[in-house]
Amino acid sequence: MKSLRSILLLVVGLTAAAFTAAAHGDEFKPAFVSSLTPAYLDVQAALAADDLGATKAAAQTLLTTAKRGPTFEDFTGPVQMIIDAADLKAARVAFKEASGELITLIKHVGTEGDRDLYVAHCPMAFGGKGGDWLQADQKIANPYYGAAMLTCGSIKTQAAKHEMKMDDHTAMPGMDHGGSHH
Repeated sequence: MKSLRSILLLVVGLTAAAFTAAAHGDEFKPAFVSSLTPAYLDVQAALAADDLGATKAAAQTLLTTAKRGPTFEDFTGPVQMIIDAADLKAARVAFKEASGELITLIKHVGTEGDRDLYVAHCPMAFGGKGGDWLQADQKIANPYYGAAMLTCGSIKTQAAKHEMKMDDHTAMPGMDHGGSHH
């Protein structure tokens, strides 16, 4: 009975997050969403490096950028919590929440520009509950464990990819060109 209640709460929570981002979808533009990613990635890298000062500085830049767009308290609230965090543990909890909101926003609105973004996942984070985050490449740099388990996790999906020019014949990672799968 308890697990059924937990599942229902999870479904309701995920539905609410998706609904919130979808409701804002008309307000947000891909260019604005893309403008959030450099500072977000700086926060992710600083957490992976176990650097609270750099984490807070990058989060302040992220908050300033986020406030230039439509109101989105579900994202700016957790970013403010990163800035106010007393330690890395608190910053990481808030980062998980901010990451979920940004991943949902990218899914519903998209991005523009030439930045690839990947959704990574660490199944061990937060007491085995797991945690997702965005990163710019496929080399895992875990923001939830930092140096303790820097490479713990895997890439779940590609959230955004840059547009290729018609004359660009370079294969995208993961594309099947008749070769063997590893």
